[in-house]
Amino acid sequence: MKQPVQMTIKILLCFVLVTSISSAEYIEQVEEITAGNFFGYGARQMAMGGAGIMAIDGAALFYNPANLARIPRIEFNFGLSNQKYTNKSSVRPIRKEVDYSGAVPQDSTLSPRFDGYLPSLNSAENSKTNTRINSAIITIPYPTYRGSMVVSIGMTRGVSFDRLFKLNHIDTSATGDIIALGNVFQSGALTQWGAGIGIDLSPKIAFGGALYLYTGKHNYNWEYALDSLDLLSYQAEDLIVDTYLGYNLKMGLSIRINHAIALGMAVETPLTLNIEEEYNGFEIINNSLFSYSDYTEYEVKKPFVLSGGVSAQFNNTTLMADFDYTDWSQLEYSDNVNMEIFNDNIRSYYIEVVRVRLGGEYVFPELGLSARAGYFRDPLPIKDSFINRNRSGFTLGLGLLIDQVMTIDLAYVHGSYERNSDFIYASEYDETDPENPILTGTHNLIVDEEISYNRLFLTAAYRF
Repeated sequence: MKQPVQMTIKILLCFVLVTSISSAEYIEQVEEITAGNFFGYGARQMAMGGAGIMAIDGAALFYNPANLARIPRIEFNFGLSNQKYTNKSSVRPIRKEVDYSGAVPQDSTLSPRFDGYLPSLNSAENSKTNTRINSAIITIPYPTYRGSMVVSIGMTRGVSFDRLFKLNHIDTSATGDIIALGNVFQSGALTQWGAGIGIDLSPKIAFGGALYLYTGKHNYNWEYALDSLDLLSYQAEDLIVDTYLGYNLKMGLSIRINHAIALGMAVETPLTLNIEEEYNGFEIINNSLFSYSDYTEYEVKKPFVLSGGVSAQFNNTTLMADFDYTDWSQLEYSDNVNMEIFNDNIRSYYIEVVRVRLGGEYVFPELGLSARAGYFRDPLPIKDSFINRNRSGFTLGLGLLIDQVMTIDLAYVHGSYERNSDFIYASEYDETDPENPILTGTHNLIVDEEISYNRLFLTAAYRF
């Protein structure tokens, strides 16, 4: 390729890095932060892999309200959680060829030479730790002549927005260096407030229902800097604050098959979240400052969640298994034309998933001690092409019964996964006809992430 064309592409490279990576906001234009983002609540449940459909304590208000009917006394339940979140990212370049008709790129090759320089591989690591109130629930049995009726109110911090991402990319060429640095900081939570009731329909069947109100805030901070070829100095920062308000319902059944086996099922209706978004940002391009601000409102509608579970109790051993089915391709934006244009992308990006949780508990009656362990598989709700290794993990925990009225439960949860995102890095043109250049290929950055988290849950419950 001739030198003038080479320089054109390298200058273009600088500006594409700015516009592509910052506007992509790490694929956030397609990815909805509340989708498939379950943090967990209830130390006993989380110690058993998150299996809670058939667990009988205050957290039943959020797992399966039918099991509220099995709680015999007034109970107050309070929990804390701690998380250490680690994200290690690495960058690999890919060249994608485009045919002369302008079709979508079909083939790719790793680490190509791009007109005289070889892009280098880079990595970065970041971590953060947070301690939060995780839940507070009170359950009150109502006296009945026959069977049981229990009401409950409470809150839980079931969705966490605490995340980190760091981009570190340096390319070396004969005429200069291209240095791109980026950081994403996310924080906040979606708090679920609930009021529910569980009643006995028969000696072996209980029914329950709950109404939930969701409130919360998501803070998204994107910092980016680029220095390239002594031609462009660029800095940018975006601060986006989303405020959430929404509601939905859950209904559940609990069925005792015999003294050892019990089944449960629950249906959670679609969750409609109203989102108020405030945006502030600035850019500094070669010492020239440009600032921006905006405000918008829209709605996001999350799909049905169908849940089921089974528990088996043999002497001092309890085994539990749960599943949740959600078709995330039905997620959609509404009440804002600018957001609704992403619905087609959502349908092609998200998939249906089944989340599985398995756990067991062994009780040492003479010590008032319970030992617990579990496993969970919580698939990312996105296409396989964006997943290097799906989300899964293991859990451990202990429970202590004190004087027959108070329990203290502790759980440790370790989870991890690997995923990738694709950014356009630069475009390649055939300039045989300078007035009508033809796109022949793109140079993309594939950002691979290795994400792990360690969570601790501490829950204390007192039964009056």
